Amino acid sequence: MEVGSALNPSRPNRGLPVKRLLPVALACVLLGTLLGLRADAEAQGGTLVAVGGGSENVELMQDVIELARGRASKVLIVNTASGNPTQSGTVYTRFFQQSLGVSQVSVLPLLSREQAYEPTVIEAIAQADLIYATGGNQIRLVQTITGTPAHGALLAAWQRGVVLAGTSAGAMVWGPSYITSGASVPALQRGIGPGSLEVRDGLAVLPNAIIDTHFGREGRLGRLLLAAAQTPRMLGVGVDEGTAAVFTAEGVRVLGSGRVTVLDVAKARVTTPARGPVSIRDVDLHTLSAGETFRWRRENQERAPMLPSRGREPLGATSLWLQGGDALPPPAWFAGLGSSFRGPFWPLPDELLILAGHLAMPQAQAWQRSLAAEGRTTLRVLSAAQVRSPILRQYLGIAGGVVLLDDADGSLANALMGEPGQLLRQAATSLQVVAAGGAVGTVGEPATRGGTGLQDLSSGLRIVPGVITSADVWAPGSLDRLVVDAMLAGGALGVGLSSNNGVRIESGQLRVWGETPAVVVETGRVSLANPALASARDLKLHVLAPGQDLKL
Repeated sequence: MEVGSALNPSRPNRGLPVKRLLPVALACVLLGTLLGLRADAEAQGGTLVAVGGGSENVELMQDVIELARGRASKVLIVNTASGNPTQSGTVYTRFFQQSLGVSQVSVLPLLSREQAYEPTVIEAIAQADLIYATGGNQIRLVQTITGTPAHGALLAAWQRGVVLAGTSAGAMVWGPSYITSGASVPALQRGIGPGSLEVRDGLAVLPNAIIDTHFGREGRLGRLLLAAAQTPRMLGVGVDEGTAAVFTAEGVRVLGSGRVTVLDVAKARVTTPARGPVSIRDVDLHTLSAGETFRWRRENQERAPMLPSRGREPLGATSLWLQGGDALPPPAWFAGLGSSFRGPFWPLPDELLILAGHLAMPQAQAWQRSLAAEGRTTLRVLSAAQVRSPILRQYLGIAGGVVLLDDADGSLANALMGEPGQLLRQAATSLQVVAAGGAVGTVGEPATRGGTGLQDLSSGLRIVPGVITSADVWAPGSLDRLVVDAMLAGGALGVGLSSNNGVRIESGQLRVWGETPAVVVETGRVSLANPALASARDLKLHVLAPGQDLKL
């Protein structure tokens, strides 16, 4: 920290009165004091607002300025992170003035570390009621401010009650660490490091939270979970676009149209091998919507009515395999070909029946060619139009295994409703069953098709009652939907897959296969805090690496 140079009279262009240097000196002293404190979150003094990004929302930002002095607030825009700071400063000045009716708006001249030592910068921070950091490059923002008098001034302002706020990159930097880059799948597949997930030291205003933005749209739960799990006392807080997480001494309150996800890793068990996918078990997962608060003290948590739970039903199938991704033929690890993994058909049954939706027939034929080329089985394929004929009963009587391949329209699942589905459930108690593609979402009870809400949950095949599945859990919004659907189903078990993995459910155990982790969400003890927006508390999240088991 260059405290000495900031106060050195011999430094060029420093012919300033002592009273102009006092704010700089005080900021430096406060920076050293505040960074040396490791106070608990309950002891924090001010308000910090993390906006999840997206287009500026007038209604949301009106709520944000009311946290300060409303339209009478002195708003200070920090455009340090912006790639075009001049344009950003102009746009945000116009937004606060014209859209929100705030008359006192200024842009902080803080685009270099040199400027972070200027008394005018320190004075501007000291006079503000609301300080708002724009989006852009979070590394640029932190490198410019860290360890400077401007950093100390921001910490001091927050301690005395000034509202610190930011959007996107400007919201991510306020904890002791922040994410600079990375996606969920590479992060969980390879751990923290270049090319997968990079985490750096943040501005340390919040002592125990790491923030991620654009959360639901970008599918960032996996990367936030891994980043938070590096420190047991850390909370991961993911903020959707159009939404704000308001951090106070009480806890985290939600504003806006989306959700805030809180990951509590205090009791999590983390396995990070030198090579290979990461495993994180027993994470407490909370999803909150507008008006709800996650409180720092667990005994003060809001208690919402519990969802009715039907409890765990016995698994129907003797052996069920769920393949993530699309319905194309399985990779080598699936069938155990040339691999130490044992796939679902090892050895392959003599008679393998494939049932396919109308639009999944090309994939069924590809399966037929792929497995027949190994010379291991005789295959028969029935389309959705054929499953209601007596031929289904005949083939189920001689098959050693069944492969279900459905399309996006759920034509196979629809055809199996009623007596055909009952025949399949009875046969599944003694057969090996595989579901791939669209069929993955229909083997449980209930099934999910489109949208998110009770109206989108339909009757499933009940091969595995009380289980809801996703074939591509890391696609944007998929994990969020899996959590909500499992919750709304009254305590179902959520199982999330991807194109490079699968799970086998057998004898009350779930085992992960493939190359990437799978996700399991336990919702049996969930409380539904807001039925309209499907927020919940006390879910249990597990990210399981290939080869790992979970008792169901």
